[in-house]
Amino acid sequence: MIKVQIKRSRNGEIQSFSINGHANADEYGKDIVCAAVSVLSQTTLLGLHDIAKIEIDFKVQDGNLECKLPVNLSNDKRQKANLLLETMIMGIKNIYESYSEYIAIHDKEV
Repeated sequence: MIKVQIKRSRNGEIQSFSINGHANADEYGKDIVCAAVSVLSQTTLLGLHDIAKIEIDFKVQDGNLECKLPVNLSNDKRQKANLLLETMIMGIKNIYESYSEYIAIHDKEV
């Protein structure tokens, strides 16, 4: 199962997220659930780093992705981060609607 952990500030902005595990919806190389979540999350990392120019703290390993945003972002960078991150979450929730047995989402304020 893929476990998505989203940690938000009191005002609802995503501070960090992690995605761990494998869906095991099909054999390796044919698992569309894993592939979809991987593409969404890794593209978001690229967007945060390359498009929004945010120096994120991240780690990507087989079956694990972690990302933490800096605390003191400018308003412009925070707005860009919010758009990218909320779009990623919207995509993952959309996958969850069809494949809930393979994904768990925990979205909480810290």
